Amino acid sequence: MFFSDAVFAIAITLLVLDLKPPAETHGAALLKVMIPKLIGFVTSFFVIGIYWLAHHRLFETIRDQDGALRRANLVFLAAVAFLPFPTSLVAEGPAVIPVVLYALSVALVGLLLVGLILVARRPKLLRAGETRGGTARFAIRSLGQQIGFLITAAIATRKPDWSMLMWLLLYPIVLAMDRLGRLVERRMDARSTHQQS
Repeated sequence: MFFSDAVFAIAITLLVLDLKPPAETHGAALLKVMIPKLIGFVTSFFVIGIYWLAHHRLFETIRDQDGALRRANLVFLAAVAFLPFPTSLVAEGPAVIPVVLYALSVALVGLLLVGLILVARRPKLLRAGETRGGTARFAIRSLGQQIGFLITAAIATRKPDWSMLMWLLLYPIVLAMDRLGRLVERRMDARSTHQQS
């Protein structure tokens, strides 16, 4: 966990490097240059922060680890550590390739998180009281950002500036997937309890 936290912290810290204003640019020109940089920073800060929180929640549910979990975690962390690179490309302005690359990179982190969830929440590693419904909730909740960023990747092929602005509005999708995950968890756990009795 210490190593994982360090990777998250370094990735977030690297985001700040793109916030330097260009020399001898002022007024409206400075604002035009800085807006993509600020959108990239804010989006990436919260994306990495949400993945960090999810990572902590996940590891609180397990009591043990093994080689498969360490390898899956390392691959997930590699994708997180990569995020400052597409963020720096997006910071240069809303062009198609950087915006699509960024959106796909964030979606990849989400896919790898789902894989990590499935590896970590195997019965032999789980704490007592954890259920299959809980595993489904974790996986479904993690799909929220992926869905949103895949949609914006498609939009970015035509309107990269719209796509960047849409990143700031993805929170409702994450909330909706969280509610869906809780609903699935309750139903799966109720069915499991009913079958046992």
